[in-house]
Amino acid sequence: MGIVDCSADIQANGRKYTVRAATMPKGGEDSQRVEIALTDRDPAGVATECGSFTLPTDNLAAVGKLINQVLSGLSTLSGRSAATPANASAPWTKEQDDELLDRWASAGDTHSATALRRILAEHFGRTTGSIRARLLRIGCDPDVPGHAFVPVPGSS
Repeated sequence: MGIVDCSADIQANGRKYTVRAATMPKGGEDSQRVEIALTDRDPAGVATECGSFTLPTDNLAAVGKLINQVLSGLSTLSGRSAATPANASAPWTKEQDDELLDRWASAGDTHSATALRRILAEHFGRTTGSIRARLLRIGCDPDVPGHAFVPVPGSS
């Protein structure tokens, strides 16, 4: 594995979670390692919870499965099915509508409509059905990425 530094964000219940993974240089006889950090930001953008850990790169898949199992189990115990997206019943905000419109309108033919709705559902913590319904509500054709029924702000 070469040098890697990536991150991903998700909004859930008014909070923003960021996971960042970065490789660390080899030290002596150590194998390459990766540091994984998780940050939780409240609605005002203030980091409220943070944590990180470091693993050898050859154990990432096994530890990823373990973390998934533990968090899915905790989710089930707390009354939320692991299959239920984080924002499944949360109302949409104006900012989320704007971001959805922008992502859909700028997608062009990079993905099929089905694949793009799946990507957006994961990003927004929603179901693909709710993404489809919201696209219609904000004036987009849910079957044609890049096509909106209403003019997209900033386009002429």
